Amino acid sequence: MKRLIYIVFVFVLVSSGHSLKAQTDTMRAYWDDVDFSDSTLIASQNLSDKLVGFFYSFTDGDEQRFDSLSVEGLKFVLGKAKVNMWMYEYILGFALNGYSNLGRNQVTDFLLNYPQLAEGEITIEEGMRLDSIAEPYQKVRVGVKAPDFSGVTIDGEPYNIYGSTAQRIIVVFWSTDCEYCHDFLSQIRKKLDLETDFELVTFALADSLEDVKATVKKMHLLGYHFYDDLRWDGKAFMDFHVTSTPTVFVLDADRTIVCKPYDWNELKFWLRQNN
Repeated sequence: MKRLIYIVFVFVLVSSGHSLKAQTDTMRAYWDDVDFSDSTLIASQNLSDKLVGFFYSFTDGDEQRFDSLSVEGLKFVLGKAKVNMWMYEYILGFALNGYSNLGRNQVTDFLLNYPQLAEGEITIEEGMRLDSIAEPYQKVRVGVKAPDFSGVTIDGEPYNIYGSTAQRIIVVFWSTDCEYCHDFLSQIRKKLDLETDFELVTFALADSLEDVKATVKKMHLLGYHFYDDLRWDGKAFMDFHVTSTPTVFVLDADRTIVCKPYDWNELKFWLRQNN
């Protein structure tokens, strides 16, 4: 399973052959039958399906267009939605969850600036509601200090992220039954020096501690590995706002989050730029 909680968010209505005018016209027509002032639509299956349809399709394999096209789509739909702040808040949270799960940091950061809302356009109460939606994502965005964590590994060894002397740490949230997680971890093990250049810290979802130990042993993973039978409600998963696996963070010597790669290729690209 590539993502445990996974909605593929890609801008739906664009292909490389469409002109900008055609894209804009199609966007407008797509939402013609939706009354954004109607609060009864919020969280309805119809609206959810409509949003997934809007953001889920293809980009002809063009990764460079992925983020920019998504941003343009979000500008449009959030601009329409702000007629009703409850609607705006729902769509903002819906999109934040989807793009965060996909590891699309540029789009997530764009959303955290509350697109299409001008200063003074909303009330203090509305601003507080928006902040409550955005807060979990703000805490783990690229450029902020990572949450602290102390615990005992599956081998009984105490560990603290901020107490470590490692210059760079890769934090991986994974599941023992997630093939994509295994592939990602295998690439990390094979391509990175986990004794000198990086420290690997993992948090596993599994049926049991024994399952985690067996899987780590089979994969020959160096590093510090943790398991909490609270699963998604475990402290690390909650503090790092993890809603899907794999979720990966790269921390520098100051424990600032410097990268949140979606896959090995994205991590490899970041490494090329920063080594």
